[in-house]
Amino acid sequence: MVNYYGKDAQNDMNSHHGEYNSDDENLYREDEVMNVQDWTSYYSDDLYNMWSHLREYMSHTGCAAYMMQHADYTNFAQYCYSMSHGHPYADRVQTRN
Repeated sequence: MVNYYGKDAQNDMNSHHGEYNSDDENLYREDEVMNVQDWTSYYSDDLYNMWSHLREYMSHTGCAAYMMQHADYTNFAQYCYSMSHGHPYADRVQTRN
């Protein structure tokens, strides 16, 4: 999914990623592990898109009746963080101006 959004940001001037802010890169080095709150904030657009699409899929297929009944966005973000390496991307996707 991240590759899809990266491609979208490169080709679409109206991307949901908004303006590129180089200050975000300076908060953490590439070899430094982010804490869960900073990581969630850093990837908030991607996490929210994945969460909303997952919830929509579950409601359309009926699997919400037996899957993730008590999960919320915070649980989802913490799970994604636990499955990640905790580092920021080495290179942020730049939009064309």
